[in-house]
Amino acid sequence: MSTNYKGSIIIQRRDGTTYDLEKEGIHVVTFDPPSANFQHTYTQIGRYGAELSDSQIQQTTIPLTFDVYARDNYDYELQRLKVLRIFSSTEPFYVINMRTPFLRWKVVAESFTYPRLGNFWKAKSVAINLVCYDGLAESTATTLDPFTFDGGTYGIGMGIPFDTPKYTFTNQTKFNFYNPSIIPLLASERPVTVTFKGNVASSLTIKNATTGQSFTYKKSLCSYTENPDRFISRA
Repeated sequence: MSTNYKGSIIIQRRDGTTYDLEKEGIHVVTFDPPSANFQHTYTQIGRYGAELSDSQIQQTTIPLTFDVYARDNYDYELQRLKVLRIFSSTEPFYVINMRTPFLRWKVVAESFTYPRLGNFWKAKSVAINLVCYDGLAESTATTLDPFTFDGGTYGIGMGIPFDTPKYTFTNQTKFNFYNPSIIPLLASERPVTVTFKGNVASSLTIKNATTGQSFTYKKSLCSYTENPDRFISRA
């Protein structure tokens, strides 16, 4: 089977290790992320018809197919071990399609086979199901990265306005910041970390006026931590 995928697929481990599959001798044939996996719940109303009572996004399965080439029988086995190491799922890892380098999927790999052809230099096409249990892609950049389109951190299609969004505010009790995600900022499901730097005598309250959720810290405060947030994309 010839390679019909034109692009690079990057595997990024959580410790920062990255693998460019093409450079590793792994030639991607297909990589086709599907739409979000919507699960709908219906409630029967009377005798005729039903009402949509709930919609949820469940885990999404992304199929990946690739060919592996080797120089000889020994290299064939080394390539097999390399593939097993790259797609090891003792912990989640990220998949980045370099056609859209500003998005990544957090996935684990289902069990897969590494079939041999009647030669030493090429495996049959290896098919892996990558399970994105978040259900959606996320941005590779965080709110601490510059909002530019030329560094591969953000891209046209993510809905980022040309006016640079602000995420740092000084001496303000009320402020607005732009949420480009397709999901709301809910503390109970997809929380966003708010970094506070300042002194509080006895109590600090942070309220999300959009969702109505609030948080109150009933102690004095004089320190802060940093934890940047990512945006969720439909891709």
